[in-house]
Amino acid sequence: MARILLTGATGFLGGAVLHQALSRRDGAEWVCLVRCTSVEQGRQRIAARLSRFTDPFTAQRLARLVEVVPGDFTRADLDADPRLDSITHVLHLAADTSWWGEERVSRTNHDGTLALARRARAMPRLARFLHVSTAMICGAEAPSLVEEAAFPSPQARHLVAYTVSKAAAETSLAGSFADLPIVVARPSIVVGHSTLGAAPSSSILWVIRAADRLRLVPCAPESAVDIIPVDWTADTLLGLLRKPQLAHTLYHVSAGEGARARWDDLMRAFAAADPAGGPRDDFTRFDLVADRALLRRRFAETFGLDGALKQAMLRAVRAYYAFCSLDLTFSNARLLAEGFAPPPSFTDYLKVCLENAPEIAEQFADDLEMFVAPEPAQGPAQGPAPVLPRTARA
Repeated sequence: MARILLTGATGFLGGAVLHQALSRRDGAEWVCLVRCTSVEQGRQRIAARLSRFTDPFTAQRLARLVEVVPGDFTRADLDADPRLDSITHVLHLAADTSWWGEERVSRTNHDGTLALARRARAMPRLARFLHVSTAMICGAEAPSLVEEAAFPSPQARHLVAYTVSKAAAETSLAGSFADLPIVVARPSIVVGHSTLGAAPSSSILWVIRAADRLRLVPCAPESAVDIIPVDWTADTLLGLLRKPQLAHTLYHVSAGEGARARWDDLMRAFAAADPAGGPRDDFTRFDLVADRALLRRRFAETFGLDGALKQAMLRAVRAYYAFCSLDLTFSNARLLAEGFAPPPSFTDYLKVCLENAPEIAEQFADDLEMFVAPEPAQGPAQGPAPVLPRTARA
């Protein structure tokens, strides 16, 4: 019987994975390493996330099927809990996605991952360690069609500390843990749910909606964005975790050339899904550096700039626009060759994402913590406030 250790169970993707897996009742045991003060508190955190995918009663029922181990994956190598010794599969989803604090992000995503890998060496039945990275480890100057084997690269120019930390973690895992059965999955941009729309999370969806409302794009209309739904992503990760034999140890979990979304297709999809928003033939292409004033003015006219929330939202729009302007597609040929189903295109499920959607600023709340400065340290050792990457400053 498979006994699966999951980190990141209380996050967007972790909730999708648990909902898919527990609903199947395939006999696997799920052990969730959760930051909590008690088992019950951890279980309720998991139930709260599951309730974004189903009704509250079912969420509580499913959460009762999970074995909760209070703990911190970044200190897993110090965790002698014997329940971890019998793990057969590890699905490592937990990460710090903040755009602030390079040192903190590195400690979590690089050092923490290595701590978990060290603990995995004490799991004698371990069959697979699936480390979930990000396709954006390729950096800002990758070719328009990105292949897995070309990255991580020490020459990559990263836009944020998050991708730096993920690239470093992959490099260290490959260099120091060849004895572990590690497979790396690199999702592209996870947005919405193909049938539930924005109910599980509005993360990043609000950016696409903001671009539609602003009528501004930082790239040519034929440029592509590689977007995938969270339910397909969860199914695919579960498949990579459990498939007995894989041809490779590294996979993009992505839309690829077959399902990527081009901006002109997105404009047409918005017009069809939201005709009240008017025709979408008035988009303006702008330069993120030369036209900063244009973006700020258009943002102020559309959303206002009153208060800290709107200021943070403008920073976030600039930051995400920097990624959208890269025109990257992540090849999923390896994934399809393994027999996994291709994802739906974002334009195919955009309408369900817009149904009963709250205001864009409200949806931004799902990503707000990524763009708000952390609380300053207390005491005389307090250092200067962290600085956002240049592309993300307001």
